Amino acid sequence: MNASTPAIVVRTHALSHGWQGRPLLVGLDLSIPAGVTLVRGDEQTGKTTLLRLLAGEVLPDAGQIETLGQSPTHSLALYQRLVFRCDPFSDALDQTSASAWFEGLPTRFSDFNKTVLGDLIAGFALTPHLHKPLYMLSAGSRRKAWLCAAFASGAPVILIDQPFAALDGPSMRLLREVLQEMGEHPSRACVLADYEAPADVPLACVIDL
Repeated sequence: MNASTPAIVVRTHALSHGWQGRPLLVGLDLSIPAGVTLVRGDEQTGKTTLLRLLAGEVLPDAGQIETLGQSPTHSLALYQRLVFRCDPFSDALDQTSASAWFEGLPTRFSDFNKTVLGDLIAGFALTPHLHKPLYMLSAGSRRKAWLCAAFASGAPVILIDQPFAALDGPSMRLLREVLQEMGEHPSRACVLADYEAPADVPLACVIDL
């Protein structure tokens, strides 16, 4: 591998998974490099399902996933220390404040960066909302909290579904800047699921479903 070739962070082999009795992802052989990868497709093509599989939230019907030598089928606890994903539609954290959630994340992610977290909280203007239960936040503020946690986690793999949804203009600009920086990272991968490529963000890989 030469200096210009991104490191491969995630590999899948013959990955298959169905939903509600129909095949959705069939025989996927993927090599996801460091930098930013886009999973692109229309509704019900499997974008979110692929992110959930890569996060270890569901196990595949067939095939293998490996992230930096770890597989969710061998040790799910170890594997999930390598990946960050937060379901934007989950109510699991509704009663938790953003600040309380942030405080617990370093126990899972050993490279969690509090300086990055603070910078993102300020950049997304999230400070007034930190101590409110998440159910009280708007969709945009909730997404800002998830983005703060994701990029501060230090996880080798960050998985984000529709990253720009519900964000205001300044927050979208900040997110683009963060993704531009991630696009140059030599060893971390950020996987976005969306309908189209984000503007002004260099992509290391595009997966069309």
